[in-house]
Amino acid sequence: MLEASLTERLADWQLARRKTGFAAADIEAARLLVLDWLGSALAGIGTDTGRIFLEYARLQPVGKVTLLGLTDGRSVEVAALVNGALSHIVEMDDVERESVTHPGAVVVPAALAIAERVGASGLDLLAAVVTGYEIMVRVGSALGAEHYYHFHNTSTAGVFGAAAAAGWLLGLDRDRLVWALGNAGTQASGLWQFNDEGALTKPLHPGRAAANGVLAATLSRLGLTGARNILEGERGFFAGLAPRGEPLRVVAHLGEPHEPLRVQRISIKPHASCRHTHAPIDAALALRAQLPAAADIASVRVSTYKAALTLCNKPDPLTSADAKFSLQFCVASALLRGRVGLTEFSDAALADTALRELLPRFEVEVDEAREATYPARWSAAVSVTLADGRTFQAAQERPKGDPENPLTEAELEAKFRGLAAAGGVQTDQIERLLDWLRALASPAPLDPLPLRSVARAA
Repeated sequence: MLEASLTERLADWQLARRKTGFAAADIEAARLLVLDWLGSALAGIGTDTGRIFLEYARLQPVGKVTLLGLTDGRSVEVAALVNGALSHIVEMDDVERESVTHPGAVVVPAALAIAERVGASGLDLLAAVVTGYEIMVRVGSALGAEHYYHFHNTSTAGVFGAAAAAGWLLGLDRDRLVWALGNAGTQASGLWQFNDEGALTKPLHPGRAAANGVLAATLSRLGLTGARNILEGERGFFAGLAPRGEPLRVVAHLGEPHEPLRVQRISIKPHASCRHTHAPIDAALALRAQLPAAADIASVRVSTYKAALTLCNKPDPLTSADAKFSLQFCVASALLRGRVGLTEFSDAALADTALRELLPRFEVEVDEAREATYPARWSAAVSVTLADGRTFQAAQERPKGDPENPLTEAELEAKFRGLAAAGGVQTDQIERLLDWLRALASPAPLDPLPLRSVARAA
């Protein structure tokens, strides 16, 4: 008998959990993550980048699955693609630290599209979300730093999570779950070059991963076989995309009774920028409270881990997309404005004279002690020196929104309201949608009407 492949072991875990179900705490965590995802997606509707994806959707045939921002539905794949892309535009979607992924932007749109197509219950949807997060994060956590330098883990690992979530809702058997993961892995993609050039590609990554995962599961259901050794095979995923990764980490402690599920380890963003900027932002906000009024800042130093500098050392950002990946801009905004929300990346905010004058006074550096604790901890320290020579310092070891420093449900709902309003959703519709989200864990068939009303509002 052949030893079980990694995807077979993932499929066995999924089938076992289909029998036992998930703990109430895991289902509730998934519900809050769907709430957070939907707010980010609604905010994306009102952006220039979002309009590009919506225009693409308008060119596609009408279907039966909800696509945010359109009155009429579209196919499952188009809905997963565009809804996933919309949720990744304003940089407010969730993050998992160890895997360095944004699971919600991939898993939730894939699960939602399939759930609506098959008439699943809200409870089934949330169970699929738990499953997709688990498998996506497990794959992402095994990839290693070399992979992340070239590839966007959200996209490469995400396609496995999307296929797993879709497979759960489609009721795939063991063979077809394995095929779905094999057919997902052969589509894994997503390069970082866009970030060096300030291109708008980033939201395409989770959208494409969500759609590809849905496609993989659907084709596998119809009988399209997939490689059982897609992860560890000689010409498989790790060999080709992450040769220094650790494939066995994908199944480490899988199914052990005291091993917390990954859905419990997700960070939620309070700031509208790359998560690598959040610890420095939190430290800068703490410093702002210490600084004298109208402080004359001579210099600012940011000390953090290497990956934050690799992606976010942009001393002179010229676009909103670049500014969201600029440690300098985000920290300057926190120091001068006391916030780093959606409006802090408008054209007017980008041109602000006081902020522009502060940017050349920044120094960013790798702190080896912080580098040693990454990715388990995404931390930073900020030091501000004034013209009179006084120096003020602050550090953030666990940025706001991490599981150890979480947002409350009230804060999550306030975030949702702000994001939905930014997407053009009216107040009464926002409250109806919140009511729908609060009742999402019901075993009754999923009611898509609140999403339709949002689409009409857009």
